[in-house]
Amino acid sequence: MAAKQPVFVRRLVDPTEDEIEECTALLVAAFQAVTDDNFGHSLIGGDKELDILLLRAGVRAGIVGGEVWVAGLTEEVTVICAVAIWFGPGTDYLATEEQRAAGYNDARSKFSPELKQWYSGYFVPRLDDWQEDCLGKNTTANSWHLQFLATSPDHQHKGFASALIQAVEPKAHAAGVLMCLETTNDQNVAFYKKRGFAVRGTISFVGSGGETIMTCLSK
Repeated sequence: MAAKQPVFVRRLVDPTEDEIEECTALLVAAFQAVTDDNFGHSLIGGDKELDILLLRAGVRAGIVGGEVWVAGLTEEVTVICAVAIWFGPGTDYLATEEQRAAGYNDARSKFSPELKQWYSGYFVPRLDDWQEDCLGKNTTANSWHLQFLATSPDHQHKGFASALIQAVEPKAHAAGVLMCLETTNDQNVAFYKKRGFAVRGTISFVGSGGETIMTCLSK
């Protein structure tokens, strides 16, 4: 039996533009590989040009206000096989103007009027209320919140995603706060449950892609 390959992780601090683009491309490839991704369709209103803009904005927001972690097969992680974007206690995804100005504002300027209304009048307020129901008031902003976690389609089932959870877990334990996340994929729910997360609630969202069931988990 072949020995399991070691997995290395590192936090991207002051990354190069090439590293930002590598993370973005990995996120795009990983999420586009998901079949029947109703939620992904709804987030962009069916406009595929928005996909890379929003995911790049997510990477840049993580660099500005959170922590971007990458995993690979060498200590330097010169080839990124998986990426995680976490937001620690005291902030959350797109919670500051600095984060929004790093790419999200530009992406949002390209939203159709219908998509802007879906976000501001439906998705965001429902999401906020539901997260509070699941975890308690301001819990996501006072926890380690996992906004994005993706593994390259070429490197699935090799321990990269687990390593990117383990990279931040000691920080959550030291601070005595939760680790939490939301996902819309049953396979992902099973993955997180195997790693100690518990389901805290579910909700239905309807958008341009149809209905999506989102699950909140924490530990």
